[in-house]
Amino acid sequence: MMLESKRISFFTLSFTFFVDYLSWAVVFPIFAPYFLDVNNQLFSPETPTGTRTMILGFFLMAFSLGQFLGAPLIGEYADKHGRKKALVWSVLIVFLGLVLTAYSMGNNDLFGLFAGRLITGIFSSSTSLCLSCASDLSDDEKGKMKNFGILSMLGGFAFVLGAFAGGKLSDPTVSAYFSANIPIWIAAGFTLINLIFIFFGFRETSVVNPDVKFHFLESFQNIKLALKTEKIKRIYMIYFLFFTAWTILFQFIPVLTVERFYYTNSNIGDLALFMGVCWAIGSGYINNFFVHRFDSKRVLEFCLIGFTVLCALIVYPHHIYSLMPIIGICVILGSIAWPICAGAISNTAPPQMQGKIMGLSQSVQSFAMTVGPVIGGIAFKSSLELPFFIASGISFVSVVIYYFALKNR
Repeated sequence: MMLESKRISFFTLSFTFFVDYLSWAVVFPIFAPYFLDVNNQLFSPETPTGTRTMILGFFLMAFSLGQFLGAPLIGEYADKHGRKKALVWSVLIVFLGLVLTAYSMGNNDLFGLFAGRLITGIFSSSTSLCLSCASDLSDDEKGKMKNFGILSMLGGFAFVLGAFAGGKLSDPTVSAYFSANIPIWIAAGFTLINLIFIFFGFRETSVVNPDVKFHFLESFQNIKLALKTEKIKRIYMIYFLFFTAWTILFQFIPVLTVERFYYTNSNIGDLALFMGVCWAIGSGYINNFFVHRFDSKRVLEFCLIGFTVLCALIVYPHHIYSLMPIIGICVILGSIAWPICAGAISNTAPPQMQGKIMGLSQSVQSFAMTVGPVIGGIAFKSSLELPFFIASGISFVSVVIYYFALKNR
Protein backbone atom coordinates (compact mmCIF):
# COMPACT_ATOMS: atom_id res chain seq x y z
CA MET A 1 0.00 0.00 0.00
CA MET A 2 1.37 3.45 -0.97
CA LEU A 3 2.25 5.95 1.75
CA GLU A 4 -0.56 8.36 0.83
CA SER A 5 -3.14 5.55 0.86
CA LYS A 6 -1.84 4.46 4.27
CA ARG A 7 -2.26 7.97 5.63
CA ILE A 8 -5.80 8.30 4.30
CA SER A 9 -6.72 4.85 5.61
CA PHE A 10 -5.29 5.62 9.05
CA PHE A 11 -7.12 8.94 9.16
CA THR A 12 -10.34 7.06 8.34
CA LEU A 13 -9.60 4.54 11.10
CA SER A 14 -8.92 7.35 13.56
CA PHE A 15 -12.22 9.02 12.71
CA THR A 16 -14.01 5.66 12.98
CA PHE A 17 -12.47 5.01 16.41
CA PHE A 18 -13.41 8.52 17.57
CA VAL A 19 -17.03 8.24 16.38
CA ASP A 20 -17.40 4.76 17.87
CA TYR A 21 -16.38 5.99 21.33
CA LEU A 22 -18.42 9.19 20.90
CA SER A 23 -21.57 7.19 20.09
CA TRP A 24 -20.98 4.96 23.13
CA ALA A 25 -20.31 7.85 25.50
CA VAL A 26 -23.06 10.20 24.36
CA VAL A 27 -25.76 7.98 25.91
CA PHE A 28 -24.09 7.78 29.34
CA PRO A 29 -25.95 10.77 30.85
CA ILE A 30 -29.25 10.04 29.10
CA PHE A 31 -30.80 6.74 30.02
CA ALA A 32 -30.98 6.92 33.84
CA PRO A 33 -32.91 10.24 33.93
CA TYR A 34 -35.03 9.10 30.98
CA PHE A 35 -36.11 5.81 32.57
CA LEU A 36 -36.67 7.38 36.01
CA ASP A 37 -38.63 10.41 34.76
CA VAL A 38 -42.23 9.95 35.90
CA ASN A 39 -43.39 12.48 33.29
CA ASN A 40 -42.41 10.51 30.19
CA GLN A 41 -44.77 7.94 28.74
CA LEU A 42 -42.34 5.03 28.56
CA PHE A 43 -44.09 3.60 31.65
CA SER A 44 -47.38 4.37 33.33
CA PRO A 45 -47.02 7.14 35.99
CA GLU A 46 -47.66 4.74 38.86
CA THR A 47 -44.77 2.42 37.92
CA PRO A 48 -42.49 2.22 41.00
CA THR A 49 -38.92 3.51 40.82
CA GLY A 50 -37.61 0.04 41.70
CA THR A 51 -39.34 -1.48 38.68
CA ARG A 52 -38.08 1.28 36.40
CA THR A 53 -34.53 0.74 37.64
CA MET A 54 -34.71 -3.02 37.20
CA ILE A 55 -35.85 -2.59 33.59
CA LEU A 56 -33.08 -0.01 33.13
CA GLY A 57 -30.57 -2.66 34.25
CA PHE A 58 -31.80 -5.11 31.61
CA PHE A 59 -31.81 -2.31 29.05
CA LEU A 60 -28.18 -1.40 29.81
CA MET A 61 -27.35 -5.10 29.48
CA ALA A 62 -28.66 -5.21 25.90
CA PHE A 63 -25.74 -3.30 24.37
CA SER A 64 -23.05 -5.33 26.19
CA LEU A 65 -24.84 -8.60 25.42
CA GLY A 66 -24.90 -7.67 21.75
CA GLN A 67 -21.19 -6.85 21.89
CA PHE A 68 -20.45 -10.15 23.65
CA LEU A 69 -22.26 -12.13 20.96
CA GLY A 70 -21.31 -10.04 17.95
CA ALA A 71 -17.62 -9.19 18.33
CA PRO A 72 -16.26 -12.69 17.47
CA LEU A 73 -18.62 -12.97 14.49
CA ILE A 74 -17.58 -9.59 13.09
CA GLY A 75 -13.94 -10.57 13.56
CA GLU A 76 -14.45 -13.81 11.66
CA TYR A 77 -16.38 -11.99 8.93
CA ALA A 78 -13.41 -9.60 8.57
CA ASP A 79 -11.03 -12.55 8.19
CA LYS A 80 -13.28 -14.18 5.60
CA HIS A 81 -14.36 -11.15 3.54
CA GLY A 82 -11.87 -8.40 4.41
CA ARG A 83 -11.68 -5.63 7.01
CA LYS A 84 -13.21 -2.97 4.75
CA LYS A 85 -16.39 -4.95 4.15
CA ALA A 86 -16.63 -5.70 7.88
CA LEU A 87 -16.22 -2.00 8.73
CA VAL A 88 -18.78 -0.92 6.14
CA TRP A 89 -21.43 -3.37 7.35
CA SER A 90 -20.69 -2.72 11.04
CA VAL A 91 -20.90 1.06 10.75
CA LEU A 92 -23.98 0.92 8.50
CA ILE A 93 -25.95 -1.25 10.92
CA VAL A 94 -24.74 0.76 13.95
CA PHE A 95 -26.16 3.82 12.14
CA LEU A 96 -29.50 2.04 11.72
CA GLY A 97 -29.41 0.95 15.39
CA LEU A 98 -28.82 4.53 16.54
CA VAL A 99 -31.67 5.77 14.31
CA LEU A 100 -34.00 3.12 15.77
CA THR A 101 -32.92 4.05 19.34
CA ALA A 102 -33.44 7.79 18.79
CA TYR A 103 -36.79 7.25 17.04
CA SER A 104 -38.00 4.89 19.77
CA MET A 105 -37.05 7.38 22.51
CA GLY A 106 -39.04 10.07 20.73
CA ASN A 107 -42.04 7.74 20.62
CA ASN A 108 -41.54 6.18 24.09
CA ASP A 109 -41.30 2.72 22.52
CA LEU A 110 -39.63 0.40 25.03
CA PHE A 111 -39.40 -2.57 22.63
CA GLY A 112 -37.81 -0.38 19.95
CA LEU A 113 -35.31 0.94 22.49
CA PHE A 114 -34.22 -2.57 23.46
CA ALA A 115 -33.97 -3.63 19.81
CA GLY A 116 -31.98 -0.51 18.89
CA ARG A 117 -29.43 -0.97 21.66
CA LEU A 118 -29.08 -4.72 21.01
CA ILE A 119 -28.50 -4.16 17.28
CA THR A 120 -26.02 -1.36 18.00
CA GLY A 121 -24.15 -3.61 20.45
CA ILE A 122 -23.93 -6.57 18.08
CA PHE A 123 -22.35 -4.51 15.32
CA SER A 124 -20.32 -2.06 17.42
CA SER A 125 -17.13 -4.00 16.80
CA SER A 126 -15.42 -1.31 14.76
CA THR A 127 -13.15 -0.54 17.74
CA SER A 128 -11.45 -3.96 17.60
CA LEU A 129 -11.44 -3.83 13.79
CA CYS A 130 -9.69 -0.44 13.94
CA LEU A 131 -6.99 -1.89 16.18
CA SER A 132 -6.50 -4.79 13.76
CA CYS A 133 -6.31 -2.40 10.80
CA ALA A 134 -3.90 -0.09 12.66
CA SER A 135 -1.69 -3.11 13.27
CA ASP A 136 -1.84 -3.97 9.55
CA LEU A 137 -0.85 -0.41 8.62
CA SER A 138 2.14 -0.35 11.01
CA ASP A 139 5.61 -0.94 9.59
CA ASP A 140 7.13 -2.22 12.85
CA GLU A 141 6.44 -2.69 16.57
CA LYS A 142 7.30 0.92 17.38
CA GLY A 143 4.92 2.16 14.68
CA LYS A 144 2.20 -0.12 16.02
CA MET A 145 2.54 1.29 19.54
CA LYS A 146 2.45 4.82 18.14
CA ASN A 147 -0.73 4.11 16.16
CA PHE A 148 -2.37 2.41 19.15
CA GLY A 149 -1.42 5.39 21.31
CA ILE A 150 -3.09 7.81 18.89
CA LEU A 151 -6.27 5.73 18.85
CA SER A 152 -6.28 5.42 22.64
CA MET A 153 -5.93 9.19 23.02
CA LEU A 154 -8.78 9.79 20.57
CA GLY A 155 -10.97 7.26 22.40
CA GLY A 156 -10.42 9.00 25.74
CA PHE A 157 -11.11 12.42 24.26
CA ALA A 158 -14.24 11.14 22.50
CA PHE A 159 -15.61 9.67 25.74
CA VAL A 160 -15.15 12.90 27.68
CA LEU A 161 -16.54 15.05 24.86
CA GLY A 162 -19.42 12.66 24.10
CA ALA A 163 -20.59 12.25 27.69
CA PHE A 164 -20.34 15.99 28.40
CA ALA A 165 -22.11 16.99 25.17
CA GLY A 166 -24.71 14.25 25.62
CA GLY A 167 -25.61 15.60 29.05
CA LYS A 168 -26.02 19.16 27.78
CA LEU A 169 -27.81 18.42 24.50
CA SER A 170 -30.33 16.05 26.13
CA ASP A 171 -31.34 18.45 28.93
CA PRO A 172 -34.39 20.64 28.13
CA THR A 173 -33.55 22.84 31.15
CA VAL A 174 -30.45 23.99 29.22
CA SER A 175 -32.46 24.81 26.09
CA ALA A 176 -36.06 24.25 25.06
CA TYR A 177 -34.74 22.83 21.77
CA PHE A 178 -32.91 19.97 23.51
CA SER A 179 -34.41 16.55 24.29
CA ALA A 180 -33.25 13.11 25.40
CA ASN A 181 -32.81 11.73 21.88
CA ILE A 182 -31.05 14.74 20.27
CA PRO A 183 -27.50 13.47 21.11
CA ILE A 184 -28.34 10.07 19.64
CA TRP A 185 -29.53 11.67 16.40
CA ILE A 186 -26.26 13.63 16.29
CA ALA A 187 -24.28 10.42 16.92
CA ALA A 188 -26.20 8.80 14.05
CA GLY A 189 -25.24 11.74 11.80
CA PHE A 190 -21.55 11.37 12.65
CA THR A 191 -21.82 7.62 12.03
CA LEU A 192 -23.29 8.25 8.57
CA ILE A 193 -20.40 10.62 7.74
CA ASN A 194 -18.02 7.95 9.04
CA LEU A 195 -19.60 5.38 6.71
CA ILE A 196 -18.91 7.66 3.73
CA PHE A 197 -15.28 8.09 4.84
CA ILE A 198 -14.79 4.32 5.08
CA PHE A 199 -16.47 3.62 1.75
CA PHE A 200 -14.39 6.11 -0.24
CA GLY A 201 -11.22 6.58 1.84
CA PHE A 202 -10.29 3.22 3.31
CA ARG A 203 -8.19 0.62 1.50
CA GLU A 204 -8.19 -3.06 2.41
CA THR A 205 -5.35 -3.89 4.82
CA SER A 206 -5.55 -7.67 5.22
CA VAL A 207 -5.38 -10.85 3.19
CA VAL A 208 -8.85 -12.34 2.80
CA ASN A 209 -9.26 -15.96 3.94
CA PRO A 210 -12.45 -17.46 2.43
CA ASP A 211 -11.95 -20.73 4.36
CA VAL A 212 -12.75 -19.14 7.75
CA LYS A 213 -15.86 -20.75 9.30
CA PHE A 214 -18.37 -19.01 11.53
CA HIS A 215 -18.97 -20.19 15.09
CA PHE A 216 -22.09 -18.44 16.38
CA LEU A 217 -21.39 -19.37 20.00
CA GLU A 218 -17.69 -18.45 19.92
CA SER A 219 -17.97 -16.02 22.86
CA PHE A 220 -19.30 -18.82 25.06
CA GLN A 221 -16.58 -21.14 23.75
CA ASN A 222 -14.03 -18.45 24.65
CA ILE A 223 -15.32 -18.31 28.24
CA LYS A 224 -15.21 -22.12 28.45
CA LEU A 225 -11.66 -22.14 27.13
CA ALA A 226 -10.64 -19.46 29.64
CA LEU A 227 -11.94 -21.58 32.50
CA LYS A 228 -10.00 -24.59 31.21
CA THR A 229 -6.71 -22.71 30.93
CA GLU A 230 -5.35 -23.65 34.33
CA LYS A 231 -2.38 -21.31 34.31
CA ILE A 232 -4.39 -18.12 33.89
CA LYS A 233 -7.97 -18.95 34.86
CA ARG A 234 -7.56 -17.37 38.33
CA ILE A 235 -6.37 -14.13 36.75
CA TYR A 236 -9.38 -14.28 34.43
CA MET A 237 -11.62 -14.73 37.48
CA ILE A 238 -10.11 -11.66 39.16
CA TYR A 239 -10.49 -9.74 35.90
CA PHE A 240 -14.12 -10.79 35.53
CA LEU A 241 -15.07 -10.00 39.14
CA PHE A 242 -13.32 -6.64 39.13
CA PHE A 243 -14.91 -5.63 35.83
CA THR A 244 -18.36 -6.72 37.04
CA ALA A 245 -17.97 -4.56 40.16
CA TRP A 246 -16.66 -1.67 38.07
CA THR A 247 -19.59 -1.96 35.61
CA ILE A 248 -22.16 -1.82 38.43
CA LEU A 249 -20.47 1.26 39.85
CA PHE A 250 -20.09 2.99 36.47
CA GLN A 251 -23.60 2.26 35.18
CA PHE A 252 -25.50 3.07 38.38
CA ILE A 253 -23.71 6.16 39.67
CA PRO A 254 -26.09 8.19 37.43
CA VAL A 255 -29.09 6.47 39.04
CA LEU A 256 -27.77 7.29 42.52
CA THR A 257 -27.21 10.94 41.63
CA VAL A 258 -30.66 11.26 40.04
CA GLU A 259 -32.45 9.71 43.01
CA ARG A 260 -30.46 11.30 45.85
CA PHE A 261 -29.25 14.61 44.41
CA TYR A 262 -31.89 15.21 41.70
CA TYR A 263 -29.27 15.31 38.96
CA THR A 264 -30.34 16.30 35.46
CA ASN A 265 -28.81 15.05 32.20
CA SER A 266 -26.59 18.13 32.18
CA ASN A 267 -25.33 17.41 35.70
CA ILE A 268 -24.54 13.80 34.74
CA GLY A 269 -22.61 15.09 31.73
CA ASP A 270 -20.51 17.21 34.10
CA LEU A 271 -19.99 14.14 36.29
CA ALA A 272 -18.87 12.14 33.26
CA LEU A 273 -16.36 14.87 32.42
CA PHE A 274 -14.98 14.64 35.95
CA MET A 275 -14.74 10.84 35.76
CA GLY A 276 -13.04 11.02 32.37
CA VAL A 277 -10.40 13.40 33.70
CA CYS A 278 -9.82 11.11 36.71
CA TRP A 279 -9.44 8.11 34.40
CA ALA A 280 -6.92 9.97 32.24
CA ILE A 281 -4.90 11.04 35.30
CA GLY A 282 -5.01 7.53 36.79
CA SER A 283 -4.14 5.60 33.63
CA GLY A 284 -1.50 8.13 32.64
CA TYR A 285 0.48 9.92 35.31
CA ILE A 286 -0.37 7.89 38.42
CA ASN A 287 -0.10 4.50 36.73
CA ASN A 288 3.27 5.46 35.25
CA PHE A 289 4.48 6.62 38.69
CA PHE A 290 3.47 3.39 40.45
CA VAL A 291 4.64 0.98 37.75
CA HIS A 292 8.17 2.38 37.79
CA ARG A 293 8.51 2.43 41.60
CA PHE A 294 6.54 -0.53 42.98
CA ASP A 295 5.94 -4.18 42.17
CA SER A 296 2.80 -4.51 40.01
CA LYS A 297 1.37 -7.21 42.31
CA ARG A 298 1.47 -4.83 45.27
CA VAL A 299 -0.09 -2.04 43.21
CA LEU A 300 -2.91 -4.34 42.09
CA GLU A 301 -3.47 -5.51 45.67
CA PHE A 302 -3.72 -1.90 46.87
CA CYS A 303 -6.12 -0.97 44.06
CA LEU A 304 -8.43 -3.95 44.59
CA ILE A 305 -8.64 -3.39 48.36
CA GLY A 306 -9.13 0.36 47.97
CA PHE A 307 -11.81 -0.13 45.31
CA THR A 308 -13.62 -2.66 47.54
CA VAL A 309 -13.75 -0.27 50.49
CA LEU A 310 -14.78 2.78 48.48
CA CYS A 311 -17.57 0.93 46.65
CA ALA A 312 -19.22 0.34 50.03
CA LEU A 313 -18.57 3.91 51.24
CA ILE A 314 -20.09 5.50 48.15
CA VAL A 315 -23.62 5.18 49.54
CA TYR A 316 -23.02 7.17 52.72
CA PRO A 317 -22.42 10.80 51.61
CA HIS A 318 -25.57 12.89 51.54
CA HIS A 319 -23.92 15.87 49.90
CA ILE A 320 -22.60 15.74 46.35
CA TYR A 321 -19.31 17.39 47.30
CA SER A 322 -18.65 14.58 49.77
CA LEU A 323 -19.47 11.97 47.14
CA MET A 324 -17.29 13.35 44.34
CA PRO A 325 -13.89 12.56 45.93
CA ILE A 326 -14.97 8.95 46.53
CA ILE A 327 -16.09 8.58 42.91
CA GLY A 328 -12.87 10.18 41.68
CA ILE A 329 -10.63 7.86 43.70
CA CYS A 330 -12.68 4.81 42.62
CA VAL A 331 -12.18 5.78 38.98
CA ILE A 332 -8.44 6.35 39.47
CA LEU A 333 -8.03 2.96 41.19
CA GLY A 334 -9.97 1.29 38.40
CA SER A 335 -7.85 2.99 35.74
CA ILE A 336 -4.69 1.62 37.41
CA ALA A 337 -6.01 -1.91 38.09
CA TRP A 338 -7.39 -2.55 34.60
CA PRO A 339 -4.11 -2.39 32.62
CA ILE A 340 -2.29 -4.37 35.35
CA CYS A 341 -4.86 -7.18 35.08
CA ALA A 342 -4.67 -7.12 31.27
CA GLY A 343 -0.87 -7.13 31.43
CA ALA A 344 -0.86 -10.05 33.89
CA ILE A 345 -3.01 -12.09 31.51
CA SER A 346 -0.80 -11.24 28.54
CA ASN A 347 2.43 -11.98 30.44
CA THR A 348 1.18 -15.38 31.60
CA ALA A 349 0.29 -16.53 28.09
CA PRO A 350 2.92 -17.98 25.72
CA PRO A 351 3.78 -15.82 22.67
CA GLN A 352 2.01 -18.11 20.21
CA MET A 353 -1.27 -17.74 22.15
CA GLN A 354 -1.26 -13.95 22.60
CA GLY A 355 -3.99 -13.29 20.04
CA LYS A 356 -6.29 -15.97 21.39
CA ILE A 357 -5.68 -15.04 25.02
CA MET A 358 -6.44 -11.34 24.44
CA GLY A 359 -9.56 -12.37 22.53
CA LEU A 360 -10.59 -14.37 25.58
CA SER A 361 -10.02 -11.26 27.69
CA GLN A 362 -12.42 -9.29 25.48
CA SER A 363 -15.06 -12.00 25.87
CA VAL A 364 -14.60 -12.06 29.66
CA GLN A 365 -14.85 -8.26 29.80
CA SER A 366 -17.98 -8.18 27.64
CA PHE A 367 -19.59 -10.90 29.76
CA ALA A 368 -18.88 -8.87 32.91
CA MET A 369 -20.43 -5.81 31.29
CA THR A 370 -23.47 -7.94 30.44
CA VAL A 371 -24.17 -9.36 33.92
CA GLY A 372 -23.20 -6.20 35.86
CA PRO A 373 -26.21 -4.07 34.78
CA VAL A 374 -28.64 -6.92 35.46
CA ILE A 375 -27.29 -7.41 38.99
CA GLY A 376 -27.37 -3.68 39.64
CA GLY A 377 -30.85 -3.19 38.21
CA ILE A 378 -32.39 -6.02 40.25
CA ALA A 379 -30.59 -4.84 43.40
CA PHE A 380 -31.83 -1.27 42.98
CA LYS A 381 -35.38 -2.60 43.11
CA SER A 382 -34.72 -3.48 46.78
CA SER A 383 -32.81 -0.35 47.81
CA LEU A 384 -30.74 2.53 46.50
CA GLU A 385 -27.62 1.36 48.34
CA LEU A 386 -27.69 -2.40 47.63
CA PRO A 387 -26.00 -2.36 44.16
CA PHE A 388 -22.91 -0.67 45.58
CA PHE A 389 -22.69 -3.07 48.52
CA ILE A 390 -22.95 -5.94 46.02
CA ALA A 391 -20.22 -4.36 43.87
CA SER A 392 -18.06 -4.07 46.99
CA GLY A 393 -18.74 -7.73 47.82
CA ILE A 394 -17.84 -8.87 44.30
CA SER A 395 -14.65 -6.84 44.45
CA PHE A 396 -13.86 -8.37 47.86
CA VAL A 397 -14.10 -11.87 46.36
CA SER A 398 -11.54 -10.81 43.75
CA VAL A 399 -9.25 -9.69 46.61
CA VAL A 400 -9.62 -13.07 48.31
CA ILE A 401 -8.83 -14.94 45.07
CA TYR A 402 -5.88 -12.67 44.44
CA TYR A 403 -4.48 -13.04 47.94
CA PHE A 404 -4.76 -16.82 48.27
CA ALA A 405 -4.30 -17.92 44.66
CA LEU A 406 -1.85 -15.47 43.16
CA LYS A 407 0.06 -13.40 45.65
CA ASN A 408 1.97 -16.28 47.18
CA ARG A 409 2.59 -18.22 43.95
